[in-house]
Amino acid sequence: MELEMFSFIESVIEEYDMHQATYAYAENTIRSYFESICAVPGTSVVSVHTRIKTRESLREKLLRNKFYLHFDHPRDALMYLSDLVGVTIECQFIRNEAEIYNSLFHHFKIDGSGFSKSLEDPNILLNMHMPQPQTQRNGFTIYRIDGYYMFNSERINFELQIKSLVHRFWSEIEHEVVYKNPDFVVYDKFMKNMLGAVRDNLDVVDRQLEIMYNEISNESRHAAIGMNQESFKIMLASSINELVNKKMKESVGFRTDFKKCSSILSQYIYIRDFLNTERGRERMLDYLEHLNYLSDTDIDFSSELKLEHPYESDDPFCRVLGDHMQLMMNQDFEWHVFFVMLFAIQPGSNIEDFSDFVGVIRKLIIRNGWYLERFMHYDEDQADQARYFFLGVLAGALVRAGTIEIIYEEKMLDVMNAFKFFIERIEHAYPDYDSLFKAEPALEVQLVHEVLRIFSRN
Repeated sequence: MELEMFSFIESVIEEYDMHQATYAYAENTIRSYFESICAVPGTSVVSVHTRIKTRESLREKLLRNKFYLHFDHPRDALMYLSDLVGVTIECQFIRNEAEIYNSLFHHFKIDGSGFSKSLEDPNILLNMHMPQPQTQRNGFTIYRIDGYYMFNSERINFELQIKSLVHRFWSEIEHEVVYKNPDFVVYDKFMKNMLGAVRDNLDVVDRQLEIMYNEISNESRHAAIGMNQESFKIMLASSINELVNKKMKESVGFRTDFKKCSSILSQYIYIRDFLNTERGRERMLDYLEHLNYLSDTDIDFSSELKLEHPYESDDPFCRVLGDHMQLMMNQDFEWHVFFVMLFAIQPGSNIEDFSDFVGVIRKLIIRNGWYLERFMHYDEDQADQARYFFLGVLAGALVRAGTIEIIYEEKMLDVMNAFKFFIERIEHAYPDYDSLFKAEPALEVQLVHEVLRIFSRN
């Protein structure tokens, strides 16, 4: 006599077979939807893959997760299955996974809790309140979102995953080596360590591929003969780094890692003196001559830096961040070295150079045109108050990070993206200023958490 559990599983399979045509239609509709929202110029999306769970995979999952103990009817078991249809958005690089996930918020109406309807197709819903990325049983993370498609009052669950090329490759490796190897448990700990090493190596490969991709793209954009502004920034950063190493050795007897600070100094000079000028090549020569002059000049890294007068600003972001930098320039050696070089390279007074630098940092993190358009559905004064509040919160979060990394290019880019996503999300979530004002304490905690998380990454 057959065990009751197997009878139940076969009943579920029969129910599954009866609805194959419906599942195939749902799969095609879901795939077409995600292909359409990913079809934007310059996207990092490589392709959108879908699949319907096979009979063998379904049977295995029903048995492994003991569905026969939790459900009396086959239909209920199928309704509970979260990945009856599987969708994978495949992108170029690991960092693109978060970008694609964040872009989904522009296509789904986020209100309350639970599932959010698609703005383009209300029959497609995603649980955008799930924390992402999710941690899997193997300890690795994945962008995995539960969703469902409504068809003739029937709910068809699907699971959306976002994977870079190397993470998709990793999934194939893990599936073949781990899940299809019955002897794996014998070598469990050893194999887990080895698989972890493979995963780490794939992350390195991802970064190398991205560097190669960016380099090829840059070469394509700058095929002109002679030095362009991009190559000048690289050369300027290298020259500043060499100058710092030389002068620190002469002044204090040791060197420090100044490469990333050199990059932001180079970027600052480019924005300040090259971005909107027709005398770019002449200015390049001026800076190269000035760096040669500094190479033969004493630069003191051991003396206190002074501004001609205290820094002031009406902008809350600049005021909070500027006060912090003004304090740190003589308390933290990394900040001190940075401002010694900034004041040495720039021709103006210290306070002028300091003010200009704080202003450039604001422009790099907060695009002014974009930010002035936020909260436009509020009254003018209320919109100003909302924007003013979040500027101060953002600057305070950077101060709390307690590191010079807040001016590193890659960190500023992460902060810019996080702030942009945060503001656009709450702008839609709070239709009136009163509701926003009441939520400000909680929103402040959320924004600070998002920013600090950027600086907690290795």
